Amino acid sequence: MKNERSNISIILPVHELDEVTKELFLNAIKSVEAQKVLPDELVIVVPADSEVSTYVKSLDYGAIKDIITIVENEGETDFANQVNLGVSKAKSTWISILEYDDEFANIWFKNVVEYTKAYPNVGLFMPIIVDVDPNGSFISFTNEAVWATSFSDELGILDLNALLAYQNFNIDGIVIKKAFFEEYGGFKPSIKLTFIYEFLLRMAFKDVRIMTIPKFGYKHVNQRPNSLFANYKNTINPVEARWWLSQAKKEYYFEKDRKITYEKLIG
Repeated sequence: MKNERSNISIILPVHELDEVTKELFLNAIKSVEAQKVLPDELVIVVPADSEVSTYVKSLDYGAIKDIITIVENEGETDFANQVNLGVSKAKSTWISILEYDDEFANIWFKNVVEYTKAYPNVGLFMPIIVDVDPNGSFISFTNEAVWATSFSDELGILDLNALLAYQNFNIDGIVIKKAFFEEYGGFKPSIKLTFIYEFLLRMAFKDVRIMTIPKFGYKHVNQRPNSLFANYKNTINPVEARWWLSQAKKEYYFEKDRKITYEKLIG
């Protein structure tokens, strides 16, 4: 099984590492190595000429060193820009996203291969995500709502009507066709707080079928101090948060990032 490949490139963006997140990063790498079916490629995106870059390049990577590609980002190193850059360098038909402080379940890509064969008209697969705190204690599940009765028009499929009514979804661990991601604009860096939600709205609006595989596929470290969304929570007040939510519902019509910011609109 280990010799079987999944035609998937994993995009792993890294913008900072400290002693705590280095350990989490190594766990993320190990979760790729432990896959029952390996990805074709692991694209690690790092800030150019940085301590992060030096550290990432210094690692051995063991049995998966042959699938490692390190991309140095000379531009903005926010999550959206790093993922977009990583996707542009990826060589596989499908791409997936792994945050550097998270882990894949070891059956995730095996499951994805089976589901891509069984559901060839689906363009985006999502895992059931297990949210844990920094100590590894369980918090909740994410993405499981699509399996609730009458949640959307088709059980297991996340459609536009469901998305407009309910926003609690996460794209960590998704597997999406690279062609769809690039053709429909990738992530929008200007949508600072709700870019994940806007992206899913846009994919559904473009008739990309989104399916959640009803198996646990991803462990997400939630509520970690200094994480991207922890920083948002500390700097964005409730009024602005609601504005970003409404902005996502306006922007999904547009494929290109329109560079709109909250400060400019109220200034």
